[in-house]
Amino acid sequence: MNRGRIRPFSAATAVVTVLAALVGCAPERDLAWTPPAWSETAVSIVEAPTPLDPAAVPGLIGERIRNDEVGIQARWMRPTGDSALQAETLRLVRDAITWQSAATGVRYAPTVFPAGAGLGDRACVPGSTARSADEVLADPALGPAGGSGTAVVCDLVAANGTMLGQRLRTVTGAPGAVTGDVRTVLYTDTASGELIPARALWTDAAPAALAELVIDVLRRQAGALSLAAVQPPGGDVLALMEAALAETVPSADGALTITIPPGLTAPELAELGMQPTTAPLVVAVPPAVSTPLLTPAGAALAAVAGTAFTAPAVVGAGNETVPCDLFPCIALTYDDGPGEGTASILDAAWTHHAAVTLFVMGEKAAGAAALLTRALAEGHLVENHTWNHPRLTELTDAQVARQIGDTTAAIGAATGRRSTVFRPPYGEYDADVLAAAGMAAILWDVDTLDWQGPADDDLVRRAVDQPRPGSIVLQHDIQPNTVRTAAAVYEGLADRGFTLVNLRQLFGGSLPSRGAVRSAR
Repeated sequence: MNRGRIRPFSAATAVVTVLAALVGCAPERDLAWTPPAWSETAVSIVEAPTPLDPAAVPGLIGERIRNDEVGIQARWMRPTGDSALQAETLRLVRDAITWQSAATGVRYAPTVFPAGAGLGDRACVPGSTARSADEVLADPALGPAGGSGTAVVCDLVAANGTMLGQRLRTVTGAPGAVTGDVRTVLYTDTASGELIPARALWTDAAPAALAELVIDVLRRQAGALSLAAVQPPGGDVLALMEAALAETVPSADGALTITIPPGLTAPELAELGMQPTTAPLVVAVPPAVSTPLLTPAGAALAAVAGTAFTAPAVVGAGNETVPCDLFPCIALTYDDGPGEGTASILDAAWTHHAAVTLFVMGEKAAGAAALLTRALAEGHLVENHTWNHPRLTELTDAQVARQIGDTTAAIGAATGRRSTVFRPPYGEYDADVLAAAGMAAILWDVDTLDWQGPADDDLVRRAVDQPRPGSIVLQHDIQPNTVRTAAAVYEGLADRGFTLVNLRQLFGGSLPSRGAVRSAR
């Protein structure tokens, strides 16, 4: 019996002994231990970068056209001078006009509006490319009259170093019945003039590589725990990624953001019960990921992220190519100078990015070389208004020829450039005068009668209210009231929608060579 009682005691003792041995072999407990965490995703879903305020980007010009009969309004921005960016933007605007004109059956022609129309405001409206299509069409400052037609709107998306980026958006239809909505992001290096569509920032390997990273982010957000590689994306996904790369915009932290249109799906997402995306996805691609996927143009954009914009050199308005079949052009002309106020008129023209034409007298040109050279350098024209302002119809042919020839020589001596058209004093000419002058006579269809000394407000109204697209306006840079009101006239004409050009621009790049003309209409 004693042996029977000992067995359970011995068994218990053995268990305790084993447990003690096990405890003695256990590792020391680590109170700081935490479960392993997910590695950070390579890309991230973010809010779209905020567009730039155009007023904070120096050296740019705003453009705006509007035609209510056709049903179109467009805004965009550009550096001064001719550029590939301006040429491509004009192509997009012309395409929109062509489509809208065909839809309405109305032929496009440059149009202006009554004073107070507000068309002097020509900059991008920040955030307009991110608003709903209905809002764009319905906004009178952006869309067509009545909300039905075509709107071209813009946002500045980058201005760093010499790189400038702009998003253009063309919306067609009516609120509640939008039929087209296309966005285009273009970059330019303002130093070289190179035009860079946003898609050209990325290599051919970028769509597939970035698609896999985006799908991985989405499946993690859906709660997936899989570390398996994402399957190579199919054609539909690659098409969405191509569209996304075409909307690349830099962010302030150096990342490049892409906007993926709705409809993104993949097997990894479908297995989690996820439906195709129904809204655009903005994805930030940090430099560590983007660098090997960028072209040289993309690397140049990324390299200047966060740096200040280097404003391009300003080019005088008269040195640009202006398509007056698209813009409502007007030529302001000034007779009888140069005088004491001519420099002030040139100052106002420079400030308002306007071009003018000076018809100067030969006896005054000889002593104004610096002023006239400045006028030409800034893109204005310096043309012939005879030597001392006689009535040419009362002179002999030889006297007319001398009046014109001596003035042409004086202009050439002062500026190095000869005049090629003339303005007959008092607008008086006949066939004999034209033959003796040997060049075309430029007259006018709007006379402000500034020499009569009207009140400044009346003079501004005459200069602003009377012109039509293609008009030639007569003023005199020796009249103090004309000098005082120059800036107000430029602003008033811009408010109506006019583009202020010199005569060569008004006539498509070449001045008339014979006859007499009063306007370009």
